[in-house]
Amino acid sequence: MIIAPLLLVGCSFFKSSKDIELIPYAQKDKYGYFDLEGKIVINPQFAIATAFREDLALVKTTGENGKWGYIDKDGKFAINATYKDATVFQEGIAWVVSENSAPTAIDKKGEIKFTLKDAEVVRLFSEDLAAFSKVDSTNTIWGFVDKSGKQVINPQFDAVGEFHDGKCAVKNKDGKWGYIDKSGKIIINHQFDSAFRFKDDKAIVKLDDKAGVIDEDGKYIVNPQFKDAYADSDKYLINQDDKWGWCDEKGKFIINPQFDDALFFGESKLACIKSSDKWGYVDGEGKIMINPQFDEAFPFMNKMAIVKSGDKYGLIDKEGKYKVNPQFDVIGEDLIYYMYDSSSKGAITSDYLDTDKILKVINVDKPENLSFEDNFQTILNKTGKSVSDFNAFRDTTTIFENKTINNEASYGFAILGKFVDYDYNYNKITTNIKPQGFYYFISLAGKANGKAESVQKAFEKKLNGYNLMKKGYVNNNYTSVYKSNKNIVVTSSNDSSTVFIHILNKDFDISGYLNKIQEKAEESSSNYDNSAVDTTAVEAVDTAAAAAVDTTAYYGN
Repeated sequence: MIIAPLLLVGCSFFKSSKDIELIPYAQKDKYGYFDLEGKIVINPQFAIATAFREDLALVKTTGENGKWGYIDKDGKFAINATYKDATVFQEGIAWVVSENSAPTAIDKKGEIKFTLKDAEVVRLFSEDLAAFSKVDSTNTIWGFVDKSGKQVINPQFDAVGEFHDGKCAVKNKDGKWGYIDKSGKIIINHQFDSAFRFKDDKAIVKLDDKAGVIDEDGKYIVNPQFKDAYADSDKYLINQDDKWGWCDEKGKFIINPQFDDALFFGESKLACIKSSDKWGYVDGEGKIMINPQFDEAFPFMNKMAIVKSGDKYGLIDKEGKYKVNPQFDVIGEDLIYYMYDSSSKGAITSDYLDTDKILKVINVDKPENLSFEDNFQTILNKTGKSVSDFNAFRDTTTIFENKTINNEASYGFAILGKFVDYDYNYNKITTNIKPQGFYYFISLAGKANGKAESVQKAFEKKLNGYNLMKKGYVNNNYTSVYKSNKNIVVTSSNDSSTVFIHILNKDFDISGYLNKIQEKAEESSSNYDNSAVDTTAVEAVDTAAAAAVDTTAYYGN
């Protein structure tokens, strides 16, 4: 069922029907909205649509490069669809991410409040605080910001929940959960295997795979004894021996565990249960009020509930009669999250790439402490390599590869020129030729994946004292050529996640390569098959370099 992910995070704060006027649905892969009478209010036109919150709904436009924006209840954009990703609104603020940008907080007018440049992931505000993560070395740690963007609780926790009743569950590096207050102070020590949010000064926790209930002092009200437990208004939905039922706040059974599955009462007097592979509804004493007959069923929204019969969704009343006949192919997943005070779009990941951290390894003046005046024996001495490490038949020699820069990038380094040859006895020897070029190759991963062009353009901004010779595209890969009185620098790529920085002798003949550069990329440039990459852009420079090198064999010493 759609609800399954919600149970994993313990969401159980049910919304009444007065909060739900329009239901997102999909037909033929496009989302629109219908009202509680089944009338289509907003025609299907979006790739994704969420429930309305604070009078706005987050939607994504269709197409390969669909963008996120916010509509009002007339289906008109209140905030234009310009974002690469976004969250729903909560407490008057939503998080948005633009292309190559960090998470930014906006208000309901779409105006920017602040940006969290160092954040990796951000979540919705709850009780005026929003959780955010950052990468510390190789670890991800969590903290909280307020609505001005100030870090009020520094990142330090391995995982966090969200604030309710002034408290928040947090996990330490040992994998144990405790609780903090809004100043970040530990108020209940780390001791639980998992911990859910507080409600009415009580919270469900798990220890040794058993669920119980604690008070605000961390003392057990209900000892850990259930396989699972979830807060459900003034009682608890519990699982014992793989059967579901309900207990009161002291752990006493109200409805004996007997159902194959069950969902919350919430504010309703009826709860949906599963028996013999069908869903129906029971009252507060466990009496069947609507016979199990549905393929899916969801809690009542005051007077109506969403059910599925066959492959279509409709709405029933509390007598089990259809108010809206089953006719809709898909109900928007986020509506179910919304019923439980959560969202399928409650967090986003930064798209900001710190190119400075990646490009810090590139040195165009002294690449890897080498120069065009070094012969290959000198290069061997500087790099600590042996002549036996290299192939005598190659005019491009890799010195190293796959050195880690950070979580988003690794790099290698190579030299253009006849590095090694054979003497009369077919022993490998180094030549006296000097290199014609050096090049770095950078592999992008994680959120840097697919951003070769962005890295290249960021590198160009660092080329102080260089004049642009030409830029454009070679085989749909962004390429640029710069020259100074010291050398020539070429940026290129052979796919969207591999960057090459060539540093060539200032007298290097690059004319043939310049002729290959086209002003614009072809329309299909964004659709690469990485398993069959056209490497002409890189090979052109390498071939030209090899042709420029005197490869006469040097025999003897």
